[in-house]
Amino acid sequence: MGDKGKIVLGLAVFVILVTFPFWGRLAAAGEPEPGRRELTYPDPSKGTACVEDSAWMTVNHMNLLKDWRNQAVREGNTEYRSNTGQTWTISLTGTCLDCHDDRDNFCTRCHNYSDVAPTCWECHTTLGGGA
Repeated sequence: MGDKGKIVLGLAVFVILVTFPFWGRLAAAGEPEPGRRELTYPDPSKGTACVEDSAWMTVNHMNLLKDWRNQAVREGNTEYRSNTGQTWTISLTGTCLDCHDDRDNFCTRCHNYSDVAPTCWECHTTLGGGA
């Protein structure tokens, strides 16, 4: 009978330890992530319009860039028609970085905050113009 108490205590400790991350997440559900309010997206230094609106680009820019890569490199298509009907040249450095030319402030800061390491810069080493 003495072992029964130890087993119950051990199981209780195990359940608490295993479920602790869920309880911690639930308790912090209403709070913003640390630093989220400080992270803002800077306005581009040039240009008046992006290929898509800001809200869409914030969520989908990586999918757009992957799609652009596939279209330009694999299919030879170098034009993109946006949701507004405007046509853009498919080019990270020639289109995106032509306006968003401060890579450290615009790209690197957000990617570091999000803890992602895109491989764009393995090929795209220059700002504005080029590939």
